Amino acid sequence: MLFRLCEFLVHSLIEQPDACKIDRIETERVDIFFLHVGKDDRGRILGKGGRTIAALRTFLEAAAARIDREVVLEISE
Repeated sequence: MLFRLCEFLVHSLIEQPDACKIDRIETERVDIFFLHVGKDDRGRILGKGGRTIAALRTFLEAAAARIDREVVLEISE
């Protein structure tokens, strides 16, 4: 569920969703997402002063809390 939500949110923010890749590591209580986007879309994901990525992380954390899980979102090169 969290993976699909993350995928939907990220794809709606970027211009080239085909160049986006999200790797997932899932443990017993934690989902870790590694986000790979193109150079042009990297600024869109980060946002001004990191506001967009912070909002995305907050939203995912709230959704994860509802199902008693934790989530980590990292942007990879």
